Amino acid sequence: MKMLRPVQILCSAAMAVCMCGAAYAAPSHLLVRNALIFSMADGQKTPFKGYFSVRSDGVIDHIGVGLPPTELKADQDVDLHGHWVMPGFISAHSHLWQAAYRGLAADQTLMGWIEALYSGKASVARPEDIYWFTLEGALDHLAHGVTAAYNFNYGGANSGVVETTDRLQFQAEAVSGLRFVHGLEPLPGKADVSLSRARQHVSDFLAWSAGQHVGSTFLSVMINGGTGFHDTGEVAKIEGALMREYHLSNQSHYLEPPENVSAQQTRFHWFEDEGILGPHLIFGHFIHTTPEIIARSVKAGASMVWNPLSNGRLASGTADIPAYLKAGLRVGMGEDGEASADLADPFENMRTGLYAIRDKYQSAAIMSPYDVVRLHTRGSADVLEVGDRLGSLEVGKFADFLVIDPTNLGYVFDPYATLVFAAAQENLEQVYVGGVLMVEHGKPLKQDFAHVRQEADRRVAASVQH
Repeated sequence: MKMLRPVQILCSAAMAVCMCGAAYAAPSHLLVRNALIFSMADGQKTPFKGYFSVRSDGVIDHIGVGLPPTELKADQDVDLHGHWVMPGFISAHSHLWQAAYRGLAADQTLMGWIEALYSGKASVARPEDIYWFTLEGALDHLAHGVTAAYNFNYGGANSGVVETTDRLQFQAEAVSGLRFVHGLEPLPGKADVSLSRARQHVSDFLAWSAGQHVGSTFLSVMINGGTGFHDTGEVAKIEGALMREYHLSNQSHYLEPPENVSAQQTRFHWFEDEGILGPHLIFGHFIHTTPEIIARSVKAGASMVWNPLSNGRLASGTADIPAYLKAGLRVGMGEDGEASADLADPFENMRTGLYAIRDKYQSAAIMSPYDVVRLHTRGSADVLEVGDRLGSLEVGKFADFLVIDPTNLGYVFDPYATLVFAAAQENLEQVYVGGVLMVEHGKPLKQDFAHVRQEADRRVAASVQH
């Protein structure tokens, strides 16, 4: 048995890269060498040229600076010749099924857009249509470098088919290869606003999903919260009860549109009164806050998701992310729906967000490129309660990573600045999930993406003409 090299290899006076394990026993599944690694691990801000290996279960088992030890063997040995590697982006707020409705209601803000989509075009879509729309959205996320997402599933306009719609969306998420949190509508069809009906719906879905044996890409089920969109606290009571009974977290759209801000803010106490506000509550958008709302949210341990592309597209406003972070609020980033953000591109999302914040403060120093990369990886993993498994390239975490070709990006003064300001979809060479190559040069390899898009386009066209 050959002994492991020392557990710490110094990369510089300020940085160390850790390895673990007692010996290089059986060959790893994958060995990646000669990569410039943006690990996003704590204490490793500076990218380093090195290697990492991945076990057959998709987990990183070794990582280090320089060349791998000769004793470290793998079934696949990939030399990246200096190309860049970073963790896959995590979208902590997505509506995958909305990929079929891009460009809709181009001159509307949130409430007009919701009317055009939910009461209009999507209301006539059938459950099997939503399956194809969801699969298209999941593959499109993967193709753009998003390896994990919270998916707000469509509850459907017809309560009679909501269970079928939910399960088909889960199946689409599962076959896509994207890691996913399944956001479950707790009130089926929203016609019967009662705890007993919601309890039955959630219980049935949890029992069904637990028997699907999807594997590690299925992260969890959370509640799609609706408290912020109702005029009474009844929905908050139901959500609070479901969270406690089934030990579920909740992501709630709140304080998004600029209209009727005072009325929205007065609903905040419902989150507190019904036991929703806490470490298992994620606020989606959370733009039009007050210092008191932020302070109480931080004290309770809640978090939020920043969605720059859709916030700009719908003219919702700019969340004061620097103030939130300074106050201690946990922040992730999301691509939102492709009917509101229109493009599931984390490079554009980071740029749009960073530029909006700098415009808001009229300061280029208020937020750095590194900050937004961290929010779209580590921050999102923390918000989704999977920071122990995702968000950085470290021993013991899943090998979800991107390979980026920097050859046409010019001289690199600051790698994070180049990554955020200059890198784009065309530079994204490969996407791996759990050490498995899922996308190459924008083309998903495990599904016929062209067929999926054709099927989705055909179905949305038919529903629009209905």
